Amino acid sequence: MGVGMRWGFDEYGRQPRLDRRPWAAEAMEAFGFDLWVHHYLPKASIQANRDEIREIDAWCGQRGMTWLLNVEDANWKAGFVDERGRDWYNHGDGRHYFQFPDELLETLGACQHLEGLLYDEAAHMQNCANCMAEGIDQPWVYDPAGDRLDGAADAFAEAAAELAAHHAAYGLALYSEHVFPVLFHELSRGGWTAATKILKENWSPAYIACAMGAALQYGTELWITPDLWFMEDYPGHDAETYRSALLLAYHLGADAIYTENLAYDHRGAGAGSLIQAQSATFEVTEHGRVARWFRQSYVPANPRAYSFRDLIPRVAIIRQEDGCWGQAHSWLPDRLFGRADWQSSATTEAWLRLWHVLSRGVIPGDALSWHGGSNRGQPYRLFCPLEGVVVYDHHARKPLFEKAELICLTGLGVSAPTLDDVAACVEAGATCVALAHLAPEAVRREAGGVGVVAAGAGMVISRSRGAGGEGAATTVLLHDVAGEQLVERVNGAGEATRFETASASSTSLQRPSPARSERVTLRIRSSSSTYVVRHTAATHAASESADSIAG
Repeated sequence: MGVGMRWGFDEYGRQPRLDRRPWAAEAMEAFGFDLWVHHYLPKASIQANRDEIREIDAWCGQRGMTWLLNVEDANWKAGFVDERGRDWYNHGDGRHYFQFPDELLETLGACQHLEGLLYDEAAHMQNCANCMAEGIDQPWVYDPAGDRLDGAADAFAEAAAELAAHHAAYGLALYSEHVFPVLFHELSRGGWTAATKILKENWSPAYIACAMGAALQYGTELWITPDLWFMEDYPGHDAETYRSALLLAYHLGADAIYTENLAYDHRGAGAGSLIQAQSATFEVTEHGRVARWFRQSYVPANPRAYSFRDLIPRVAIIRQEDGCWGQAHSWLPDRLFGRADWQSSATTEAWLRLWHVLSRGVIPGDALSWHGGSNRGQPYRLFCPLEGVVVYDHHARKPLFEKAELICLTGLGVSAPTLDDVAACVEAGATCVALAHLAPEAVRREAGGVGVVAAGAGMVISRSRGAGGEGAATTVLLHDVAGEQLVERVNGAGEATRFETASASSTSLQRPSPARSERVTLRIRSSSSTYVVRHTAATHAASESADSIAG
C-alpha cells in the first residue's frame, strides 16, 4: 500500500456557498476530493457564524471529507466588527490579523471534520505590514517595534507560538499558506503547518525546498498547493504545466495537495478553473480533466512507497530567517518583517545568489518570485536544475544535514550548536560555503580573502570582510579558487541529471539500489524538449568571479 495523501481544492467564499450548490456533491465524487479549503466570510451575527460552521462540518462529514477554514478576509479589509461591537481584525496592541472570538473558537473546536484554520499569505502580511488591507500600516502577528533584526526570527516564532497555543486550547490547529518563500521555519517552530504555493509567480522547486526543510526540521506535514494564478492572468498556467506541478508535488512526497481554485471564473470570461459552474450543473475544464486524471488514474497506478521524510539532502542551506526573498527589486515594499527601517542588504540577499548557483544559473540571483528582479516580464518556468537542496533555519542540528555533501551558511546568523555540528560534518568530509561572519575565525585568518581551508576530510570556503564584503562570500563556490575539487566533491565526476519532457504519464521516480547510491532520481516529463545538465558542465561557472554575482 502506498503512502497516503489528502487531495483537495481551494474555493473562494462566494455565494451561494459551495455546500448549497446542487452540483457540489457530484463534483466532489468526480474528482475524488477529500479536502475543502473554504474562504470564510464572517457575519456580524454570532449565531449566523455558528450555523455556517456547523453546516459545513456536517456536509463534509457526510462525504468523508475534512475542511480548512481560510481566514484570508483580514488580508484585504481594514476591519470587521460583529454585532457586539468587537473588531475581529484589529487588536488592542495594534496588530492586524483575523481572530475569532472565543465563543466561536469553541464552536470550531467542537467540529468533527475541521483540520484547522488557515492564514493565507501569512508571511506576505507580516512583511508588508498588512498594506493590502485597504492601505493600512499595521503589524501582523509579530510587532517588530523595539527589536533588532538579528533577533526578529526568534521573536516572530514566539509570537506565532503564542497564537497557536491560544487556538490549541480549543483543539484547533493553525496552518499558513505562502506566496513568498519565507517564514516557513519560524511558523513551523511555532506549531503551525506551513503550506507552500507552487506555480503562481514562484520558482516552485526553491519554494518546496524551503517548505520541506521546515517540515523536516520541526516535524510537521508537507502541504503543497498548485495555484493557477500568474500575475493578473487566470488561469495563468496551461493544463500541461498544471499536470507537471501535480506530479512534482506528488513525487516529492507531499502529505496534502490542494489546487487553487475549483470554480473561480476570472472576470466572467467563461474559462473557469477545474470546473466551469452554472447554477444547477458544472462542466469539467481542461485543467479539471488533468486533476481528475491525476487522482483517479495516475495516483492509483503509481502508489508512493516513501514520503518526503525519507529525503537525504545533498545540499543544505542554513540561514536565519529575515523575510528577504528579493522584494528590494519588486513593486512591493522592502520591509523585512514589516518594519520600515529594516531593509534588504547584501547579507539578507546572499541566499538569492545561492539559488542562482545551485540552479546552474537558471534562477536569477536577485529574486525568487516573478514579482521581483530579473524574473519580471519573463515567461513562467516551472522546472530548473536543482538536486537534493533543502533549506533549514539557524537552529538546525546535525541529524538533518550530516549526510549532505555541501552545507551553505548564509544570512544574519547561525546558532552556536548548529555551527558546532557543521564543523563536525566538515571534519567528516562535507564542504561548507560560508559568509565571512559565519565562518570560524581560523578559517577567515587562513583564507585571507576568498579561500579554501582544509578541515579534516572536508573543507570550508569563505571570504574575509576585507575581500569584497560578506555578501560576496555566498558565491565563492563558483570561484576558481575551489576549482575542480569542489565541483567533483559536490556533483560527482561526469554524472548527468536529466530533466526530460515528453509525456507526463511517463514520469517516474527511481531509487537506485543501495549498493550504487541512496540518491533518488526524479524524472519529470511535461513537454517535447529534453534538457541534459552534466554535472561536469558546472565547471564553466568556476571561472565566473564571485563579485559579478554578489554585486
